Amino acid sequence: MNIVIGGGAGFIGAPLARALSRMGHNVTAIDDMSTGYRSSRDSPVPLVKGSLDDSKFVARVIERTLPSLYIHLASQPDVRLSWESPAWDIQRTAGAIMGVLEAGRLASIPWILLVSSGEVLGKAGEKDRSPLSERTTIAPFSPYGISHAFAEFSLASLSDPHATRQTVVRLSPVYGPGQTVAGEGGLIGSAVRQTLLRSSVNPPAIPGNGGRVRDYVYIDDAVEALLHIISRDAEGVFHVGSNVPVSDREIFLEIGKILGDDAPVNYHSKTFADSEYRVLGHGRLAQESDWECEVSFHEGMARTIKFFSEVIQ
Repeated sequence: MNIVIGGGAGFIGAPLARALSRMGHNVTAIDDMSTGYRSSRDSPVPLVKGSLDDSKFVARVIERTLPSLYIHLASQPDVRLSWESPAWDIQRTAGAIMGVLEAGRLASIPWILLVSSGEVLGKAGEKDRSPLSERTTIAPFSPYGISHAFAEFSLASLSDPHATRQTVVRLSPVYGPGQTVAGEGGLIGSAVRQTLLRSSVNPPAIPGNGGRVRDYVYIDDAVEALLHIISRDAEGVFHVGSNVPVSDREIFLEIGKILGDDAPVNYHSKTFADSEYRVLGHGRLAQESDWECEVSFHEGMARTIKFFSEVIQ
Protein backbone atom coordinates (compact mmCIF):
# COMPACT_ATOMS: atom_id res chain seq x y z
CA MET A 1 0.00 0.00 0.00
CA ASN A 2 1.19 3.53 -0.77
CA ILE A 3 1.15 5.63 2.42
CA VAL A 4 1.97 9.29 3.04
CA ILE A 5 2.66 10.48 6.61
CA GLY A 6 2.33 14.16 7.44
CA GLY A 7 4.73 14.85 10.29
CA GLY A 8 6.63 11.73 9.25
CA ALA A 9 9.92 12.94 10.71
CA GLY A 10 8.51 13.49 14.20
CA PHE A 11 8.85 11.54 17.44
CA ILE A 12 5.93 9.23 16.55
CA GLY A 13 5.94 9.71 12.78
CA ALA A 14 9.52 8.58 12.16
CA PRO A 15 9.31 5.17 13.89
CA LEU A 16 5.83 4.61 12.44
CA ALA A 17 7.16 5.32 8.94
CA ARG A 18 10.04 2.88 9.42
CA ALA A 19 7.71 0.17 10.79
CA LEU A 20 5.30 0.50 7.87
CA SER A 21 8.21 0.43 5.42
CA ARG A 22 9.52 -2.79 7.01
CA MET A 23 6.07 -4.31 6.51
CA GLY A 24 6.42 -3.74 2.77
CA HIS A 25 4.40 -0.54 2.35
CA ASN A 26 5.64 2.27 0.11
CA VAL A 27 5.91 5.14 2.60
CA THR A 28 6.63 8.81 1.97
CA ALA A 29 7.11 11.27 4.84
CA ILE A 30 6.24 14.97 4.67
CA ASP A 31 7.71 17.26 7.30
CA ASP A 32 8.88 20.86 7.59
CA MET A 33 11.59 19.62 10.00
CA SER A 34 10.83 22.38 12.49
CA THR A 35 10.74 19.76 15.25
CA GLY A 36 11.80 16.71 13.24
CA TYR A 37 13.19 13.65 15.00
CA ARG A 38 16.91 13.61 14.22
CA SER A 39 17.21 9.89 13.36
CA SER A 40 14.70 10.40 10.53
CA ARG A 41 17.57 11.89 8.53
CA ASP A 42 19.09 8.40 8.34
CA SER A 43 15.76 6.69 7.63
CA PRO A 44 15.21 4.64 4.46
CA VAL A 45 11.81 6.33 4.13
CA PRO A 46 11.81 9.15 1.52
CA LEU A 47 11.33 12.55 3.16
CA VAL A 48 9.75 15.47 1.31
CA LYS A 49 10.46 18.74 3.11
CA GLY A 50 7.65 21.26 3.06
CA SER A 51 4.74 22.77 4.94
CA LEU A 52 1.43 20.94 5.18
CA ASP A 53 -0.52 24.19 5.25
CA ASP A 54 0.49 24.64 1.59
CA SER A 55 -2.35 22.69 -0.03
CA LYS A 56 -0.87 22.89 -3.54
CA PHE A 57 2.42 21.44 -2.30
CA VAL A 58 0.57 18.61 -0.52
CA ALA A 59 -1.58 17.96 -3.60
CA ARG A 60 1.56 17.60 -5.74
CA VAL A 61 2.96 15.00 -3.30
CA ILE A 62 -0.39 13.16 -3.29
CA GLU A 63 -0.59 13.18 -7.11
CA ARG A 64 2.96 11.82 -7.35
CA THR A 65 2.69 9.10 -4.67
CA LEU A 66 -1.01 8.13 -5.11
CA PRO A 67 -1.47 7.00 -1.48
CA SER A 68 -4.24 4.67 -0.37
CA LEU A 69 -3.76 6.11 3.13
CA TYR A 70 -2.69 9.48 4.47
CA ILE A 71 -1.69 9.59 8.18
CA HIS A 72 -1.75 13.02 9.83
CA LEU A 73 0.67 13.44 12.74
CA ALA A 74 1.50 17.12 12.23
CA SER A 75 0.58 19.56 14.97
CA GLN A 76 2.06 21.97 17.47
CA PRO A 77 3.15 19.43 20.12
CA ASP A 78 3.23 21.34 23.41
CA VAL A 79 0.19 21.94 25.67
CA ARG A 80 2.08 24.54 27.71
CA LEU A 81 3.00 26.57 24.63
CA SER A 82 -0.64 26.55 23.52
CA TRP A 83 -1.51 28.56 26.65
CA GLU A 84 1.36 30.96 26.06
CA SER A 85 0.47 31.56 22.41
CA PRO A 86 -2.99 30.18 21.58
CA ALA A 87 -3.27 31.91 18.19
CA TRP A 88 0.05 30.42 17.07
CA ASP A 89 -0.98 26.97 18.35
CA ILE A 90 -4.23 27.00 16.40
CA GLN A 91 -2.50 28.36 13.31
CA ARG A 92 0.08 25.55 13.38
CA THR A 93 -2.33 22.69 14.05
CA ALA A 94 -5.40 23.93 12.15
CA GLY A 95 -3.34 25.18 9.22
CA ALA A 96 -1.77 21.76 8.69
CA ILE A 97 -5.03 19.79 8.63
CA MET A 98 -6.77 22.41 6.48
CA GLY A 99 -3.92 22.23 3.97
CA VAL A 100 -4.32 18.47 3.77
CA LEU A 101 -8.11 18.59 3.43
CA GLU A 102 -7.86 21.22 0.72
CA ALA A 103 -5.28 19.04 -1.04
CA GLY A 104 -7.81 16.22 -0.82
CA ARG A 105 -10.15 18.30 -2.96
CA LEU A 106 -7.40 18.76 -5.55
CA ALA A 107 -6.06 15.20 -5.45
CA SER A 108 -8.10 12.27 -4.12
CA ILE A 109 -7.12 10.76 -0.74
CA PRO A 110 -9.09 7.51 -0.20
CA TRP A 111 -8.38 7.17 3.54
CA ILE A 112 -7.25 9.70 6.14
CA LEU A 113 -6.09 8.65 9.61
CA LEU A 114 -5.87 11.62 11.98
CA VAL A 115 -3.76 11.20 15.11
CA SER A 116 -5.41 13.39 17.75
CA SER A 117 -5.18 13.81 21.51
CA GLY A 118 -7.12 13.12 24.69
CA GLU A 119 -6.92 16.88 25.25
CA VAL A 120 -10.04 17.23 23.08
CA LEU A 121 -12.01 15.72 25.99
CA GLY A 122 -10.96 18.42 28.45
CA LYS A 123 -11.92 17.68 32.05
CA ALA A 124 -14.28 14.81 31.23
CA GLY A 125 -12.36 12.27 33.32
CA GLU A 126 -12.19 14.22 36.57
CA LYS A 127 -15.58 13.28 38.01
CA ASP A 128 -15.69 9.47 38.05
CA ARG A 129 -11.98 8.83 37.34
CA SER A 130 -12.51 5.93 34.97
CA PRO A 131 -11.17 5.34 31.44
CA LEU A 132 -12.89 7.56 28.90
CA SER A 133 -14.98 5.94 26.18
CA GLU A 134 -14.56 6.80 22.51
CA ARG A 135 -18.15 8.09 22.77
CA THR A 136 -17.19 10.76 25.33
CA THR A 137 -18.35 14.20 24.23
CA ILE A 138 -15.63 16.48 22.88
CA ALA A 139 -15.23 19.40 25.28
CA PRO A 140 -11.69 20.86 25.03
CA PHE A 141 -10.32 22.93 27.88
CA SER A 142 -6.91 24.04 26.62
CA PRO A 143 -6.05 25.89 23.38
CA TYR A 144 -4.16 22.71 22.45
CA GLY A 145 -7.36 20.69 22.88
CA ILE A 146 -9.36 23.25 20.91
CA SER A 147 -6.99 23.08 17.94
CA HIS A 148 -7.08 19.26 17.92
CA ALA A 149 -10.88 19.29 18.23
CA PHE A 150 -10.93 21.65 15.24
CA ALA A 151 -8.87 19.10 13.31
CA GLU A 152 -11.32 16.31 14.19
CA PHE A 153 -14.37 18.38 13.28
CA SER A 154 -12.72 19.55 10.06
CA LEU A 155 -11.98 15.98 8.99
CA ALA A 156 -15.59 14.97 9.65
CA SER A 157 -17.07 18.04 7.98
CA LEU A 158 -14.81 18.93 5.07
CA SER A 159 -13.64 15.60 3.67
CA ASP A 160 -15.98 13.79 1.31
CA PRO A 161 -17.61 11.04 3.43
CA HIS A 162 -18.47 9.08 0.29
CA ALA A 163 -14.94 9.16 -1.13
CA THR A 164 -12.73 9.40 1.97
CA ARG A 165 -12.66 6.88 4.80
CA GLN A 166 -11.93 8.49 8.17
CA THR A 167 -10.14 7.25 11.28
CA VAL A 168 -9.31 9.27 14.40
CA VAL A 169 -6.81 7.94 16.95
CA ARG A 170 -6.61 9.86 20.24
CA LEU A 171 -3.34 9.16 21.99
CA SER A 172 -2.58 9.53 25.67
CA PRO A 173 0.80 11.23 26.27
CA VAL A 174 3.53 9.25 24.51
CA TYR A 175 7.04 9.00 25.97
CA GLY A 176 10.28 7.14 25.37
CA PRO A 177 13.69 7.34 23.70
CA GLY A 178 13.79 10.07 21.10
CA GLN A 179 11.38 12.39 22.89
CA THR A 180 12.16 15.93 23.92
CA VAL A 181 10.90 18.02 26.82
CA ALA A 182 8.08 19.25 24.55
CA GLY A 183 4.94 17.33 23.63
CA GLU A 184 2.23 15.88 25.85
CA GLY A 185 4.74 13.44 27.33
CA GLY A 186 7.19 16.28 27.83
CA LEU A 187 6.89 16.25 31.62
CA ILE A 188 8.67 12.90 31.64
CA GLY A 189 11.51 14.25 29.52
CA SER A 190 11.73 17.37 31.68
CA ALA A 191 11.67 15.37 34.93
CA VAL A 192 14.43 13.03 33.72
CA ARG A 193 16.62 15.93 32.60
CA GLN A 194 16.05 17.80 35.86
CA THR A 195 17.05 14.76 37.92
CA LEU A 196 20.11 13.92 35.83
CA LEU A 197 21.27 17.55 35.96
CA ARG A 198 20.32 17.97 39.60
CA SER A 199 22.15 20.63 41.57
CA SER A 200 21.65 22.30 44.93
CA VAL A 201 20.84 25.49 43.05
CA ASN A 202 18.40 23.88 40.65
CA PRO A 203 16.76 20.76 42.19
CA PRO A 204 13.95 18.93 40.35
CA ALA A 205 10.54 20.56 40.76
CA ILE A 206 7.10 18.97 40.46
CA PRO A 207 4.38 21.20 38.95
CA GLY A 208 1.45 21.99 41.24
CA ASN A 209 0.82 19.43 43.97
CA GLY A 210 1.97 16.53 41.80
CA GLY A 211 -1.53 15.07 41.63
CA ARG A 212 -2.23 15.43 37.90
CA VAL A 213 -2.84 11.98 36.34
CA ARG A 214 -2.41 10.58 32.80
CA ASP A 215 -2.06 7.05 31.38
CA TYR A 216 1.24 7.36 29.52
CA VAL A 217 2.02 5.17 26.50
CA TYR A 218 5.53 4.04 25.61
CA ILE A 219 6.54 4.97 22.05
CA ASP A 220 6.85 1.36 20.81
CA ASP A 221 3.37 0.54 22.13
CA ALA A 222 1.88 3.66 20.53
CA VAL A 223 3.37 2.73 17.15
CA GLU A 224 2.16 -0.86 17.51
CA ALA A 225 -1.37 0.35 18.29
CA LEU A 226 -1.39 2.45 15.11
CA LEU A 227 -0.16 -0.55 13.11
CA HIS A 228 -3.01 -2.67 14.52
CA ILE A 229 -5.59 -0.08 13.51
CA ILE A 230 -4.11 0.35 10.03
CA SER A 231 -3.81 -3.40 9.40
CA ARG A 232 -7.51 -3.83 10.20
CA ASP A 233 -8.63 -1.02 7.85
CA ALA A 234 -10.48 0.32 10.89
CA GLU A 235 -12.57 3.48 10.71
CA GLY A 236 -14.09 5.68 13.42
CA VAL A 237 -12.56 6.80 16.72
CA PHE A 238 -10.01 4.89 18.82
CA HIS A 239 -8.42 5.70 22.16
CA VAL A 240 -4.86 4.56 22.82
CA GLY A 241 -3.75 4.76 26.44
CA SER A 242 -2.06 2.34 28.82
CA ASN A 243 -5.03 2.33 31.22
CA VAL A 244 -2.47 2.70 34.04
CA PRO A 245 -2.98 5.98 35.96
CA VAL A 246 0.31 7.72 36.77
CA SER A 247 0.54 11.00 38.69
CA ASP A 248 3.18 13.68 38.17
CA ARG A 249 4.52 12.87 41.65
CA GLU A 250 4.88 9.19 40.73
CA ILE A 251 6.94 10.12 37.66
CA PHE A 252 9.56 11.79 39.86
CA LEU A 253 9.45 8.96 42.41
CA GLU A 254 9.98 6.36 39.63
CA ILE A 255 12.96 8.26 38.28
CA GLY A 256 14.49 8.45 41.75
CA LYS A 257 13.90 4.72 42.27
CA ILE A 258 15.59 3.77 38.98
CA LEU A 259 18.56 6.11 39.54
CA GLY A 260 18.88 5.35 43.25
CA ASP A 261 18.36 9.05 43.90
CA ASP A 262 16.27 9.65 47.01
CA ALA A 263 17.05 13.36 47.36
CA PRO A 264 13.93 15.49 47.86
CA VAL A 265 12.27 17.42 45.06
CA ASN A 266 10.58 20.78 45.20
CA TYR A 267 7.11 21.82 44.12
CA HIS A 268 6.32 24.90 42.06
CA SER A 269 3.12 26.59 40.99
CA LYS A 270 1.71 25.66 37.59
CA THR A 271 2.04 28.18 34.81
CA PHE A 272 -1.18 27.09 33.09
CA ALA A 273 -4.50 25.45 33.92
CA ASP A 274 -4.89 21.75 33.20
CA SER A 275 -7.20 18.78 33.58
CA GLU A 276 -6.22 16.98 36.78
CA TYR A 277 -7.26 13.48 35.73
CA ARG A 278 -7.51 11.87 32.31
CA VAL A 279 -7.16 8.17 31.53
CA LEU A 280 -8.08 7.19 27.97
CA GLY A 281 -7.54 3.45 28.17
CA HIS A 282 -8.04 1.52 24.94
CA GLY A 283 -11.60 0.22 25.09
CA ARG A 284 -12.49 -0.21 21.42
CA LEU A 285 -8.99 -1.33 20.42
CA ALA A 286 -9.06 -4.04 23.09
CA GLN A 287 -12.43 -5.26 21.84
CA GLU A 288 -11.42 -5.38 18.18
CA SER A 289 -7.80 -6.57 18.40
CA ASP A 290 -5.31 -8.28 20.68
CA TRP A 291 -3.32 -5.07 21.28
CA GLU A 292 -2.11 -4.39 24.80
CA CYS A 293 0.73 -2.30 26.15
CA GLU A 294 3.81 -4.53 26.24
CA VAL A 295 6.18 -2.12 28.01
CA SER A 296 5.49 -1.42 31.68
CA PHE A 297 5.85 2.09 33.02
CA HIS A 298 8.91 1.05 35.02
CA GLU A 299 10.64 -0.51 32.00
CA GLY A 300 9.67 2.39 29.75
CA MET A 301 11.06 4.89 32.23
CA ALA A 302 14.31 2.92 32.55
CA ARG A 303 14.77 3.00 28.77
CA THR A 304 13.92 6.70 28.65
CA ILE A 305 16.40 7.53 31.41
CA LYS A 306 19.12 5.57 29.56
CA PHE A 307 18.37 7.55 26.40
CA PHE A 308 18.59 10.93 28.15
CA SER A 309 21.73 9.88 30.03
CA GLU A 310 23.47 9.19 26.70
CA VAL A 311 22.18 12.40 25.09
CA ILE A 312 23.21 14.62 27.99
CA GLN A 313 26.70 13.11 28.07
